[in-house]
Amino acid sequence: MDALVDQFSSYLLNERRYSPNTARAYIADLRALAQFAQQRDRPQPETWDTDLLRAFLARSQTPNGQRLSPTTLARKQSTLRTFFSWLNRHRPSQENPAALLQNPKLPKWLPKAIDVDSVIALLTPPKGNNIREARDHAALLLLYGLGLRLAEASGLLANNLDLDDGTARVTGKGNKDRVIPVPQGCLPGLMRYRGLRTPSTSPFFLIGRGERRLSDRTIARAVDRLALKTLGQKITPHQLRHSFATHLLAGGANLREIQELLGHNNLSTTQRYTKITAERLFSVYDQAHPRSES
Repeated sequence: MDALVDQFSSYLLNERRYSPNTARAYIADLRALAQFAQQRDRPQPETWDTDLLRAFLARSQTPNGQRLSPTTLARKQSTLRTFFSWLNRHRPSQENPAALLQNPKLPKWLPKAIDVDSVIALLTPPKGNNIREARDHAALLLLYGLGLRLAEASGLLANNLDLDDGTARVTGKGNKDRVIPVPQGCLPGLMRYRGLRTPSTSPFFLIGRGERRLSDRTIARAVDRLALKTLGQKITPHQLRHSFATHLLAGGANLREIQELLGHNNLSTTQRYTKITAERLFSVYDQAHPRSES
């Protein structure tokens, strides 16, 4: 089973071009299923049926012993379908027990954007020449100013960020590259961090300890810390990306342009922001219009 898991991991990363984080989650799901099946004396995938998969999903819990969210359950089902689809390529006689699983009903959610004034306060440049503060500020500029995903910001290569030309080549989901402009307002902060960095052999723009790539967790903690200090509230890196898109749409950018900047495969993903903007307009109307209650 270990060899099978390793082969599946290689398939996810090299053929499907999944991000390391997504592949890691899929492999963790598969190992958990293998352990579950082992405890029931069914170690070989050939013996796994739909009832076993349903039992595995029903008994899966969070580390705190709570029930899994519908989103996490949907991901686990995606893992099972992807695994058995891959397995069928090598073992045509192998049935796909995941094909009969019913998807959980996913909640409809909308990203929560931060208002413009709060973003401006959050992006106030730090004083002095503290390299850590300059680095954290640069991370915020990448997340909001360029609208990057967390993994895209941490994985941005120094050679792919051309501050003289004002462009960044970003590797997104599925290892797809896109070139996006760097806003003029972001250039000073990014240049300042680049100037304070000591000469490094690391290929990454944001550098952590030991010349290694700055981890996603470190960036998320920096965002959280700065938001608590500046705004008195917690925010996530993804909220900065959502705010980037929402503010662009409110400022007149069209959906196709925002889709290109965000690296969305489907326009439907980008269209969520139209509802956010509409809800914001109705909220302002209800609060400010003198006849909103008539």
